[in-house]
Amino acid sequence: MSLDYDLVIIGNTPEAMYAASKAAKLKARVAWVVGDKQDDYYTEIDRYIFSYFTYLEQQWKTLTQGILNASLYPSYLNLSQIQTWTKQVKTNLNPQYSPETLAAMGVDVIFESGEFCRLPQQAFVLPSRKLRSRTYLVATGSVPTIPTIFGLSEVGYLTPETLTLETLSSDLIILAETPLGIELAQNLARIGKKISLLVPENQILPQEDPQIIQLLQAQLEADGIEIFTNSPITQVKQINDQKWVQAGNLAIEADDIILVMQQQPNIKDLNLEAVNVEITPQKIKVNQKLQTTNPQIYACGGVIGGYNVANIGQYEASIVVKNALFFPYFKVNYPHLPYAILTNPPVARIGLTQEQAKRRYGHNIIVVEDYFKTLPKAQILGETTGFFQVITRHNGEILGCHGLGREAEELIGAIALAMNHNLKIQNLAEVFPPSSSLFTILSQISHTWKTQKFEQNQFLTQGIETFLFWRRKWG
Repeated sequence: MSLDYDLVIIGNTPEAMYAASKAAKLKARVAWVVGDKQDDYYTEIDRYIFSYFTYLEQQWKTLTQGILNASLYPSYLNLSQIQTWTKQVKTNLNPQYSPETLAAMGVDVIFESGEFCRLPQQAFVLPSRKLRSRTYLVATGSVPTIPTIFGLSEVGYLTPETLTLETLSSDLIILAETPLGIELAQNLARIGKKISLLVPENQILPQEDPQIIQLLQAQLEADGIEIFTNSPITQVKQINDQKWVQAGNLAIEADDIILVMQQQPNIKDLNLEAVNVEITPQKIKVNQKLQTTNPQIYACGGVIGGYNVANIGQYEASIVVKNALFFPYFKVNYPHLPYAILTNPPVARIGLTQEQAKRRYGHNIIVVEDYFKTLPKAQILGETTGFFQVITRHNGEILGCHGLGREAEELIGAIALAMNHNLKIQNLAEVFPPSSSLFTILSQISHTWKTQKFEQNQFLTQGIETFLFWRRKWG
């Protein structure tokens, strides 16, 4: 029996749009099931714009009060205009992957919701028709997990998707289970909100390098955020007009509670169990080729857990398209993928941390770091907080890199490029960037690495010293 499509994509997410575009460019017959309602995701565009404007607000304060000594200059941060600008940016970016653009590329765009039908007639069933394809991609994203806390549903709460800046109260409790909660807490603090940040773990970003955690926590506290670690919420009450939260042995009051929780797959009513797709509460199970337990059905992005960020979702989508349209050969390689946390200053990481590298390679590693305070541009901008650290093997192979500092999310791209093309740390020493560039920090790290290697090679250093001595002697 002939099939209607090469690939049917389910989901209204950035990774779904990217997969549809990539498959269409390969001349595949593609159906994109958008759904019958618009998903209101708090996207990286929202995060980046909010972070950028609060950064500008902080720079304005530094300029007027610290440098110009003109404390009478007012702040001009308009929250309503931020949201208007965010909508405009999304509108400007939308045509690249809009339904109209993809339809013009030959993608069958369908504004209906449906479900998988049972084996052996595997298909995706819509109210109006049945879609039969050789392969399917589930890219429906994820939704917040709302914890079961006594009194929470009666008192009420906000999430990043539901809060409105103009009407947001001034005294807030944020329960942060993900890096997004750290970002949001800092941005709200910088527009004048009083923030109590509750973190269930014993530190704010337990997966990051201890030096990053220490520097970032100091910055958050300098921004006026009160941080409570090891503080999961156990009870919520409303007393008069205030909301009271019991977190461990602490009782904290605020006007509103914002939950930034771990995500769960957005797969309601897809009937995946009927087609033998295994699901856990946190994710759809996939192999390294991103196939589910039904090899004809793939999944990527937020539905498979991990960091729910656009670049990783699009990378996964590119792997799926190649495997789904041709042969399931390509595997994901996450260590070569960078990611960033959009705090001020931002955090960025790729590959192994120092501890992970030690466990895998023992003493066969070299760790080199440098600080933003050594850079001319950082001094000029007043952005001297931060560092970059590169972990390598003794032959120069880059195992990982992480850092905190201005434009860290841009700098990590250079390391990602080097790792993906098997360039070694010493290759970066061949680049002499303009002194006005923050890339100088990576060049300095590379030169430091070469100096360390040279000084450790006693045979070479003594040989050069002897050669130069006799050269001087002979005139």
